[in-house]
Amino acid sequence: MEVLKHIPSKDAITNIVDLSIKELPAVSVVVVKLLKMAKKDDASISELVMLVESEPAITTRILMLVNTPAYRVRHSITGIKEAVQILGFSTIWSLALEITLYEQLFTTRVRPHFDRIFFWQHCLSVACLSRAIAQEVGYPNHDEAYLAGLLHDIGKIIIEVSGRINYSDFLNNLPKINGLLIEEEVKFIGMGHDDVGAFFSNHWGFPDVITLTIKYHHQRFEHLNLSQDSTLLFSIVSVANLLAWTQGIGSVNIVRHPILQPEVISAIDINKLKLHNLIERLDIELKNLSRFYNFSFPTIDKLRENLLRANITLSKKHTEYFYLTDLPHDAIKTPHDISKSLTAPHSSLNSADIIEATLKAIQADFLYDRLYLMEVEKATRRLRIKSFFEAASPHTLQIGDGIGITPFMEGFIECLRRKKPVVIYGSSTDECRVLKQMGVKEMGIIPLTNNNQILGVIGVDNALSGRPIQQHDLSYVSLVANELGMALEHARLFETYKTRATIDSLTRVHNRGSLDDLLDSSFKRARSDNTSLAIGMIDIDHFKKFNDSFGHQAGDSVLKLIASTILKLSRPGDYVGRYGGEEFVIILNNTTYDNAMFYAERLRKEVEKLGAILVKRFQGHLLTISAGVAVIDHSMKKASDLVLKADKALYSAKNQGRNRVVGNVD
Repeated sequence: MEVLKHIPSKDAITNIVDLSIKELPAVSVVVVKLLKMAKKDDASISELVMLVESEPAITTRILMLVNTPAYRVRHSITGIKEAVQILGFSTIWSLALEITLYEQLFTTRVRPHFDRIFFWQHCLSVACLSRAIAQEVGYPNHDEAYLAGLLHDIGKIIIEVSGRINYSDFLNNLPKINGLLIEEEVKFIGMGHDDVGAFFSNHWGFPDVITLTIKYHHQRFEHLNLSQDSTLLFSIVSVANLLAWTQGIGSVNIVRHPILQPEVISAIDINKLKLHNLIERLDIELKNLSRFYNFSFPTIDKLRENLLRANITLSKKHTEYFYLTDLPHDAIKTPHDISKSLTAPHSSLNSADIIEATLKAIQADFLYDRLYLMEVEKATRRLRIKSFFEAASPHTLQIGDGIGITPFMEGFIECLRRKKPVVIYGSSTDECRVLKQMGVKEMGIIPLTNNNQILGVIGVDNALSGRPIQQHDLSYVSLVANELGMALEHARLFETYKTRATIDSLTRVHNRGSLDDLLDSSFKRARSDNTSLAIGMIDIDHFKKFNDSFGHQAGDSVLKLIASTILKLSRPGDYVGRYGGEEFVIILNNTTYDNAMFYAERLRKEVEKLGAILVKRFQGHLLTISAGVAVIDHSMKKASDLVLKADKALYSAKNQGRNRVVGNVD
């Protein structure tokens, strides 16, 4: 396969990496020769010994490491040849490569947001896991898999050391909203670490299969018509990368887990992997290196938290792709290790199906005898059963059965007001009445919310088995309830807008049609309820210059960055949409003029700060925005009057010199 077709051009790289600076990473001849050994079945011990001994500093490091207690040698090893004979060719080859790369690429100056030790630990972890997975799935060259895992993220360190925008700046400005790290890199830096790494891998003369694995460890590769071995290698590294992240050993210390490409799930049956053995081997290998690199390992509690967060993050990413792409439902692949309960709410766009699937999944995970979703009837202050699932006969629940809420039912009040799961033991006469009505001694209730608004509660009990309800289990179920609330809101929106697309395909905010509908409904509600409503109209200053100077892809990146920044600063009840071209509109429900002006000014400053960083990428062009703010008044008859008012304010902001906020209160 011709590698050059798959990597960026030198001109494209020049826009991302300063090729002229002295700190530009380079690798020695020793590294290149060690890399090429991975492809040679007949590489000899003498060849390895000669190569390592040609670098006295590396020889010293290896001998220091192999003489530590971790390698359990019976006597002091004084030479590389003896080290190879005792520990084996593969172990010494790996150590030589690791130490050489570390010395040459990872000991340069670093910045506070990029922890090089943490990053190198991730590289070693993926390398160890890749070799172990290769052995399990029958990939013929275990050392090659190790090598591919070790180098898969090399583009990140290159961007950190030599990027026009370094990786620390990228991490410092990463939006808090969930999303794939690689997608955020392209928006902010202009290119992903996979493309940068692949370019330099080829530039340094690394084996072609390694270059392509670096390139495609995040990207789809079905179109390449690869050999079975190459497909397997790409897949091995992708799975190893995901496993490392779920163990809290990501390349950066944030919860932004990668997802597996469909090709990977087709190539490797994850259900058949001995995950316990893989993680156990990872622990052993990393502990052997911990003293040398001064690693600190996640505690058991931290690993539990990481695994739970991984499940939630992956579930949300599955949800995002389900609702925001044009792929049919059966084309979306879900990683096999996601909890049934967390993914069940996103299995359909029909509310009844969503609820039924979720209750069944919770029962399968937590083994409750009965589960029921109860809606809040505000007018009657009752909770009424809308749906239920009973694990065994006889069925004792009925749709429409209700519980009247009184001020003396402290457990129910705490659940509904503080939005926290509660076990009801019968601490008052009224609560005892409810437990008797339900035929149980205790029950658990979990709030069902969306945008911090109570939709109802999920009730659970063990009416048949009598097993006690555990409070900590309810905390986990509350995570599922959050997913369910979000899914039900998605289902409601889908039902409302199912005849049209609602999301702008480029920026992932509401499109013009959806925005008009949302503004119209917000306008009518504000007039009906006599509440405040404000909108902000945002325009990117001199946007045409970005397109003319750097191309339309750069212009698209700017639009995505502005959309991400607006979303980052918006509240759950606000709506953000692309109004057209480089204009955005933010609908600020229940917001006064002063608060809207404060929000818009905060947004303007945030973009100005972002532009000061991006000027390294867009030289000579400072990214700023202008904003017009308007609030509803009772003389307005339709939503378009409010838009016109904001548009006039925006026009005034641009006439006054741009990069400012103007409010229209006339």
